[in-house]
Amino acid sequence: MPEDSGKFADKIGVYVAPGGQASVNNQIIEGQKQLRPTKYIPYRGSVHFVGREQELAIVHEDLQRGNYVAIAGMGGVGKTELATQYARQYQQDYGGIAWFNDRKTNLAAEVLEFFLKFGLEIPQELGGRLLSLKEQVAWCWSKYPDSPLPILIVFDDVTDLANLGEVVPNDNHFRVLVTTRLRHLDPNFIQEIPLDVLSPEKALELLKRLLGDKDRRVENATEAATAICECLEYLPLGIELVGGFLTGEPNLSLNTMLRRLQERKLTEESLQREKTIGQSQLGVKAAFALTWSELDPLAQQLGRFLSLFSPQLILWDLVLWVATDGGEEDEEGKEERQLTWSENELNEAKKQLYKRNLLQLVEEREGYYKIHALVRWFLQEQLAASGEMQSVLETTFATAMIAVAQILPNSPTSEQIESIKDVVPHLEDLGNRLIAEINQATEEQIISPASVPNDQVAWIFEGVTRFYQGQGLYQLAEPWSQECVNVCQALFTGDHPDVASSLNNLAGLYYSQGLYSEAEPLYNQALEMTKRLFTGDHPNVASSLNNLAGLYDSQGLYSEAEPLYNQALEMTKRLFTGDHPNVASSLNNLAFLYFSQGLYSEAEPLYNQALEMRKRLFTGDHPNVANSLNNLAGLYDSQGLYSEAEPLYNQALEMRKRLFTGDHPDVASSLNNLAFLYFSQGLYSEAEPLYNQALEMTKRLFTGDHPDVASSLNNLAFLYFSQGLYSEAEPLYNQALEMRKRLFTGDHPDVASSLNNLAGLYDSQGRYSEAEPLYNQALEMRKRLFTGDYPDVASSLNNLAGLYFSQGLYSEAEPLYNQALEMCDRILGVNHPTTTTIRKNLAILRRQLAPRPIWKRRLGQFVKILLRIVILPFYLLWRFVKQLIRN
Repeated sequence: MPEDSGKFADKIGVYVAPGGQASVNNQIIEGQKQLRPTKYIPYRGSVHFVGREQELAIVHEDLQRGNYVAIAGMGGVGKTELATQYARQYQQDYGGIAWFNDRKTNLAAEVLEFFLKFGLEIPQELGGRLLSLKEQVAWCWSKYPDSPLPILIVFDDVTDLANLGEVVPNDNHFRVLVTTRLRHLDPNFIQEIPLDVLSPEKALELLKRLLGDKDRRVENATEAATAICECLEYLPLGIELVGGFLTGEPNLSLNTMLRRLQERKLTEESLQREKTIGQSQLGVKAAFALTWSELDPLAQQLGRFLSLFSPQLILWDLVLWVATDGGEEDEEGKEERQLTWSENELNEAKKQLYKRNLLQLVEEREGYYKIHALVRWFLQEQLAASGEMQSVLETTFATAMIAVAQILPNSPTSEQIESIKDVVPHLEDLGNRLIAEINQATEEQIISPASVPNDQVAWIFEGVTRFYQGQGLYQLAEPWSQECVNVCQALFTGDHPDVASSLNNLAGLYYSQGLYSEAEPLYNQALEMTKRLFTGDHPNVASSLNNLAGLYDSQGLYSEAEPLYNQALEMTKRLFTGDHPNVASSLNNLAFLYFSQGLYSEAEPLYNQALEMRKRLFTGDHPNVANSLNNLAGLYDSQGLYSEAEPLYNQALEMRKRLFTGDHPDVASSLNNLAFLYFSQGLYSEAEPLYNQALEMTKRLFTGDHPDVASSLNNLAFLYFSQGLYSEAEPLYNQALEMRKRLFTGDHPDVASSLNNLAGLYDSQGRYSEAEPLYNQALEMRKRLFTGDYPDVASSLNNLAGLYFSQGLYSEAEPLYNQALEMCDRILGVNHPTTTTIRKNLAILRRQLAPRPIWKRRLGQFVKILLRIVILPFYLLWRFVKQLIRN
């Protein structure tokens, strides 16, 4: 008996429970999408590359032998440059090239996002067992397309070999090249190629190439040029900085340059109290200092500002937006930030930084730049020494990042996710800086880190959480949500609204995965803290009551949920006299609780009150009015009052189409619900195009896996199933099940529903051996999810009993029917349609089991004998006549 047929409850308010009416989102994939090998090398590579021919050859030999290879050395020695040159020079030897950066973001997250871009559906569970992030990454590599040539993977700037171990493929078809500052690596794991400074001859050659063929200063002052390279400790980064400086000063002699460089190096050495950089890098710092001194003030300010961005992939349009708008919408806000930069001024300043090699272009991504990690460190030093300007720049940057983080709603679409994907690395970098600063602060001296107001800090973590959660990447979202709790607890001693909010949000993340036991204590903590913070009535208390009630509601714990919903409603009514959106939401949620229990007479007046209130509050079209129309229609639909439901569903659909031009989740939800109405009446030809429209719209809205796409697949499958079109239904049911398993780790109501539905399909075809294990999995999962009585558990008991009944296994079926009936009597009441259905099923079973009276048995025997006596002669005569005719 398939369920989850498509009606969702569209609960509106601070808390929206799944299984309520939401509807569609994500993309169905007919099998797996075909990956195509790509050769992605993000950096152009220097045209002046010299002196690494031997290292290039060694790298190639070791990689061809199948070794993992690490180019190891200090900052500024040219590790990334060597990896870039290798990938470009030897790309014909590889079937594909993938490039990842450890400092840009979490390595596992970056690998998973790489495969998600190709539409690969990444499982979170296989064979009934949850997959770790390492196993998910390994599965992704196993799906990389076959190629006669090996695949090169570059992991740039690796800071932790443990992180690397989580993402490297265990397959000799792949070649792994790493750059790292770590030394003395485990030779059993990776082949280390130490990268030292350039030889004096190659360093001089590099300086000459940087100045160009027409510049004769190196030939005319070879001794000074050699001394410059020596002063720079033959580090390529230092030579590039000096080369950029000299190119901008064509009349400056090398002797003068050498004197300035030596003086600056001596100054830096005397100031070097902490060994934050090595002695060999002091020359590079001196070169940076000279370059810095020649920059215009605005270029210097821009350099300081850029040090706040994650250095690996900086979108210039993002920099312009942050610097000129910064999330401030009014002129007063801009004045407070004290920044008056224009776009033209910033572009000119960028050119200075680029010409001086402080900023590098990312070739494969138009409009993207990167900053060498050591240069960024020097820029951050300049930022720290800039006095009040440091606070101005940090505040401007953080304000903009927070503004972007606030853009994402709780359930973002793929378009919304795409709009902030270039910001997320910078959000993560800022979040990690906040964590580091807070961890260093003492309990007595908690500060506002990075000029982020304490009451805004949580948004940084919430934005990253929503980014990953919106893609179904719950394992990547969870650490950020947990860190949000940790950071808020560190910033605010004792009770605080942001701490309560962070607890609530983490609970919501667990709730969305069906992890109710993890969610409940957090919701309770949030509620108790909010009650202590706000004595008497308060909107936050009402919201917290509502959220905990929603959790109980979803588990079928209606007796626990109802008083909380009522408290939330009464409190909201006291807080807001007359009509108010929060009151309408509370009415709606309590109505849904009654609706879930089949208490339609209690639900209907509440739904009506919510609808009328919203109509008074919002003149014309409004999403809340459309939601109320939809919910009331769903109530009538469930009672078979189709003539009352249809106009409401149509009103909701038309209103949503006017509100949301193009594709929108609410429009897809309305299409789905109207389709179900037609389906309920057997109007399959009217239902099918609407289900298909809903599915296609959801696939356009959400790339990859999404709960709403899985629901839409399930609904269309059920339509086909109901018409006996099993071959059309089965692949859709399977796709919905696999998608839900990937989305929800461990137990989840949607996974249980999909198991149940697929089992029902097999059951209807007499494929009992395939149906039974699925019915059992669904039942056991629901028992783990829902403690005590719950309608879905009763449904599973009924379905499994029906399977046994169909096979004549009456003794196995009877106790299951009894359990299901007793459970429905307790939670739904004796007159509920589901209760009535199960009672009829049990009655049919008992008729089969009941022994017949003796007189009935003897009468049956007599009838059989009589039939033989009467019919047998006629049968024999017919056979005789038939034979005569043939002859």
